[in-house]
Amino acid sequence: MTPSIRYATTQDGVSIALATLGEGVPLLCLPPLPFSHIEAGWRLEGQRAWYEGLARRLQVALYDVRGTGLSDRARAEFDLEAMLRDVEAVVARLGWERFAVCGLFNSAPVAIAYAARHPEAVSDLLLWGGFARGADVYLMPMPANAEASLEGAWLVLLNSAAHLWSDGARDAAPLGEFFRAAVEPAAAFAAFSAAREYDVSALLPRVAARTLVLHRPHARGQRADLGPALAAAIPGAELALLEGEAPSPFAGDVSASVAAIEAFLEVAAAPRDGGGGLVAGEGRLTPREAEVLRLLARGMANKEIAGALDVSVHTVERHLTNLYPKIGCRSRTEATAYAITRGFA
Repeated sequence: MTPSIRYATTQDGVSIALATLGEGVPLLCLPPLPFSHIEAGWRLEGQRAWYEGLARRLQVALYDVRGTGLSDRARAEFDLEAMLRDVEAVVARLGWERFAVCGLFNSAPVAIAYAARHPEAVSDLLLWGGFARGADVYLMPMPANAEASLEGAWLVLLNSAAHLWSDGARDAAPLGEFFRAAVEPAAAFAAFSAAREYDVSALLPRVAARTLVLHRPHARGQRADLGPALAAAIPGAELALLEGEAPSPFAGDVSASVAAIEAFLEVAAAPRDGGGGLVAGEGRLTPREAEVLRLLARGMANKEIAGALDVSVHTVERHLTNLYPKIGCRSRTEATAYAITRGFA
């Protein structure tokens, strides 16, 4: 089923289309601009499978950036500040206070900049095909907006992009149709030109969120060194090396990247123990959530729990946010009483 579309309005008056699916830990997915169209993308099996896979245990929000998809096509402005205004409008419309952020390809620098500017909001940062400097990816300037040269370059871009994203499938026609539906040629090249100017290198040391860089070292058409370099530059970042040659998460082994994200966010299904685990009103606690609850019931403060588990205070706060609704509690006091009365402490 196609996600239900809602709209947000940015501070500069741009209408942004967004949708949510699933329940659980909130995850905001920034689209791989400029190829963004929620409804058209849902008709692609791999793209739909990736988002639906994430939505099994996460509340996933996705949107179309300005100038693309179902958002305001007349405002094809793709500089970093414009992209950040889109994110801020979507977050405000969702009403989320603390959440994970995922940036794909050209949106990775946007995700990094948002996480650096809003450490109080971003609990976790996921980056796929990311980079800090656009000039490291786009070595040559994009074609000028001359109709003849633009048309030829557009056809070349469509063919090469469809071939790469489809993992070399013989029939890449559906992807070509998606790209055409997502964005007009002039807007696409404007987006790539803007991305070439992105440089968030100075912000990398300021990223406080737990970070996972997802990287296929053998992906075709990409620089193999950029993923590891990004992970090395962000404090405490983890690097997940995945198999396959497809540069897109929507092709190749889709389930492997979903599983890597679930494991990092600690939302994978918890194994059953001898007594069946701790079952609560809305779902089963993960092993780490159960341990946080146990330590909370012993009277430990968040900082003490973080020290005992060797994690950050932010991670403890995220676990508490996730486990409270599962056990039907709204505060530390209620959660402590819940654990004690059930002999869990």
